[in-house]
Amino acid sequence: MPENLDLIILYFFNHDLANPVLDRFFLFIAESKTFLFALIMLAIILFWRGSLRLKTVMILVIACVAIVDPVSHYVLKPLFGRIRPCYELADVRLLVGCGGRFSFPSNHAANSFAIAGVVAYFFRKYTALLATSAVLISLSRIYLGRHYPSDVLGGVVLGVLTACLVIYLLKLVLNYMESKDILKPKVEKVREAVSWKK
Repeated sequence: MPENLDLIILYFFNHDLANPVLDRFFLFIAESKTFLFALIMLAIILFWRGSLRLKTVMILVIACVAIVDPVSHYVLKPLFGRIRPCYELADVRLLVGCGGRFSFPSNHAANSFAIAGVVAYFFRKYTALLATSAVLISLSRIYLGRHYPSDVLGGVVLGVLTACLVIYLLKLVLNYMESKDILKPKVEKVREAVSWKK
């Protein structure tokens, strides 16, 4: 993304759209510990009471986050070394702390799109809701002055690729276990639960 376009989009969200209502909204969806705690509790309840399909999806979600978050934070951010706009630009409107020094890619965008990608693959009817949530979380990073738009775009690509990788790996593992007759009844149950054929 050209640097001037990056700045134009950043200032549009961070300055032009700024108002008290959006301030509270984006702070809530991106920074609220209460919101995060509620999501964690919901996930625990769903895993405990949910179907095999739902449990499989939740395991994949955990795998996605376990891959994408450290890769983004510990590998890609230091590798690219891009400084956050809130450290580089004096006129960025900052509603919360700036965070770590490096900004590319956005962990929030990567995590939210990885989770949305996996869940939407198995529960297609929720695709629009999941996509909307991931987009809003990602846009919050620009609105709050924490990331450039290209940081968010990089996080989106990383998250989607990670979701695809994890789903593909599950298919490989199930196919391998079935070919070697390892825990075949359980493999068949999982395959049936996720509605995959050989």
